[in-house]
Amino acid sequence: MLVLDLDGTVCLGDTPVLLYAERVAAFTAAPEALLEATEAFLGQRLPETAPQTLTGAQDGYEAVKIMGLTAGASEEQLSAAYVSSRAAISEHPGDIRTPEGLVDLLGGIDAHRVVLTNSPGGSGLDAILEHLGVRDVVDEVLADALKPTRMIQHLDALLGAAGAAAAPERLMSVGDIWRNDLAPAVERGCVAAYVDAFDRRQGPAHVRAGSFVDLYPAASDWSNDPSSFIAAHPLKESVQC
Repeated sequence: MLVLDLDGTVCLGDTPVLLYAERVAAFTAAPEALLEATEAFLGQRLPETAPQTLTGAQDGYEAVKIMGLTAGASEEQLSAAYVSSRAAISEHPGDIRTPEGLVDLLGGIDAHRVVLTNSPGGSGLDAILEHLGVRDVVDEVLADALKPTRMIQHLDALLGAAGAAAAPERLMSVGDIWRNDLAPAVERGCVAAYVDAFDRRQGPAHVRAGSFVDLYPAASDWSNDPSSFIAAHPLKESVQC
């Protein structure tokens, strides 16, 4: 089973984060400042004077959340902004896209292909998958995943359904947020493939690269022989493909 995160892994582009930032900004006293800082974070142009909590954010969503909370927005408002932003993607897909060659990779790989995302189900998610053109190369979509809290449960369920509970190396989890996508996979004994776009090096993985494209060979090798792959790629803190 190839378990894929959505945002930052299967779905690239700044539009989803910017839609979220627009809605969070509406709950603050200085919306333009939040939007400008979001664009700077996404372009990796934050000034050296930016707070460490912001410069160390794992992705654009976390950066917007940090800024929103600092500016006085509540957790409830952030949640409402996120749900609203996902629904808006159906009308404003903007620059969302897959990594180059992903459809070909998924079309040719010998594995059950799952998109596992915290995104709510519904028209927004459907629009993303349609726009990306991955509908025909994904076998299963699990929305509202509540990662990382429920990630182990999802992994156990997928392994159990495949009759692979005793062979967790038959599941590779690919994602860009270590605590959400990879830490639970490591704990369960699955293969962890870290898309570390911001070079955060948050924890161990079997393979790691700055883009999913650079992990394609690893995904193909794993699908051909999971046991040999995990033996040849022991966990390392900062392994780079």
